[in-house]
Amino acid sequence: MVADSRKRALDEAVDSLSSKKQKAPDGSPVSSSPSSHVNDILAKAKAIARAKAAVAAKAMAEKQAQSRATASPTTPRSASDTPTSTTPEASAPADGSKPVINTKELLAQIAERKARIAAATTGRSGASSQSGSGRPPPALSTPFRHPMLDDGELKARGGLNVGVHPALLNDTQPASFGSNKRQPMNPKFATTVANAKKPVPKKQLEILTGLSEDEMDPTKNPYFDPDLEIRPKERHRRTLEFNAKGKYIELANELRTQARLEDLKKRIQESSKKAGLDEELDLADMAMKREPPPDVEWWDQPLLTNRTYDSLEDESQLKLDSLDSVINIYVQHPIPINAPWEKNAPVVKPPYLTKKELKRIRKTERAERHKDQQDRIRLGLDPAPPPKVKLSNLMSVLTNEAIKDPTLVEARVRREMEERRQKHLQDNLDRKLTPEQKHEKLKEKLEQDEQRGIICAVFRIGNLANTQHSYKINVNARELDLKGVTIVNPKFNLVVVEGGSRAIKLYKKLLLNRIDWAHNTQKISSPNDAANGPPTKFSDNKCDLVWEGELKQHQFKRWNVRTTESEAEAREILERTQVPHYWNLAKNWKNDL
Repeated sequence: MVADSRKRALDEAVDSLSSKKQKAPDGSPVSSSPSSHVNDILAKAKAIARAKAAVAAKAMAEKQAQSRATASPTTPRSASDTPTSTTPEASAPADGSKPVINTKELLAQIAERKARIAAATTGRSGASSQSGSGRPPPALSTPFRHPMLDDGELKARGGLNVGVHPALLNDTQPASFGSNKRQPMNPKFATTVANAKKPVPKKQLEILTGLSEDEMDPTKNPYFDPDLEIRPKERHRRTLEFNAKGKYIELANELRTQARLEDLKKRIQESSKKAGLDEELDLADMAMKREPPPDVEWWDQPLLTNRTYDSLEDESQLKLDSLDSVINIYVQHPIPINAPWEKNAPVVKPPYLTKKELKRIRKTERAERHKDQQDRIRLGLDPAPPPKVKLSNLMSVLTNEAIKDPTLVEARVRREMEERRQKHLQDNLDRKLTPEQKHEKLKEKLEQDEQRGIICAVFRIGNLANTQHSYKINVNARELDLKGVTIVNPKFNLVVVEGGSRAIKLYKKLLLNRIDWAHNTQKISSPNDAANGPPTKFSDNKCDLVWEGELKQHQFKRWNVRTTESEAEAREILERTQVPHYWNLAKNWKNDL
């Protein structure tokens, strides 16, 4: 109890001395220099020593008074019963005189306090003193200990024995006292090869070369088929293969020879067509005849060495992994093809405009052209046109000249008006298409119509004795660029036409509506005509549409007219183009209408 009271009194004295600050007469704090600061610390140390001496004396007196009160007044006290002081500060004699203070122990404690205060001050003025004098600071005999540290634990001031708040630990670390330098942070990675972590090897997947016994057991694996042969995939090592000398030169020569043959065939056909031999030899119809299936399809030829399917089992005769094979690692992107129904889609027509709307559009376009012309004249790109003088504005434009010689001015104005009129007519003639251009334009439209789909129509006509009817059939077919044949036979006549939808529509209108098949222009002009027999009756003559449909490609190459004497000849003509069924359709045709 005495020790606790003495310690508490010593702490209060230290706190009171450390809390006092020097102030100027006006009340403001005095800025202390290094020398004045040391003097203040020494004065505080002396005051602490005096306070400790007073506390020790007071504690000794209290202890003696307590020992006297506990002793009995009637019982004599022996020498062994006399209390002896165990404190090192002072020892009290038995006669009740004043206690003797242990000055050595007190001086040791004062020296320890001075050392602590000196260590605290050297941390503040160490940098300035070392830079000025160049000498290192004196070494301390005892290490510095922060007054708030007790047995290595940081505690707050006061008597409640409360720990420091965690938020203040960074500002009150013991290592930071006496030094203003920051401690370096430890690296978060290995700084040497020896400290580096060893990489963990990746687990390699096992390559399965076959099936296990459980997988091959039909009782455990019902999906296993023992008939299938399991062979591991073997990778063939590719070796260097050099092309023989002249290999690609031979391929180029073959392509050139094939191109020359195609060109020669085309020239022969053109020359025979000009000479008229094509119709006699019937080369066009023979060219449309179907050829037998080839020995090797064209898509399999690059993969076969011998150009035959007999060598399929021999892998050495196949071009699968060789350098000249069409199979490689590259991906071929095919050209997109439009859907077949898109070509038959109707053409979007522009909206119908009234005469008032057309007039407004022409007026707007004319104003825009005139504005562009005026802008080019202002910029100097085009010359200014001459004034447009007419008889109505003659006097206003040519005032002085018209007054001097009105007859001459009128003649000049009429001449300019005629020149403008002739220029207008010539411009119209220049914009007009020539007959060749008209023919090319019509042919181009018919080709575009044919690209949308090929339509075929088969007609049966009873009699074609009238030459006007034959002429109209042939001329209109050629003008509409139709392909087909007209077969004249004593039994009935067959007309087969192929072309675009628009051309077939016009041709159907001609044969079914425009031509009067019952009209007879044949007249008996001489006795010889009467002797040949009665004139042909056209009252029952008519034209019927037997069949109409769409074809994938043309069966005929041009338009022809053939005269036959029997059905066998007519069938032979149609068999060349593999359409003999047209004759059967027309022969079995019955019009119930």
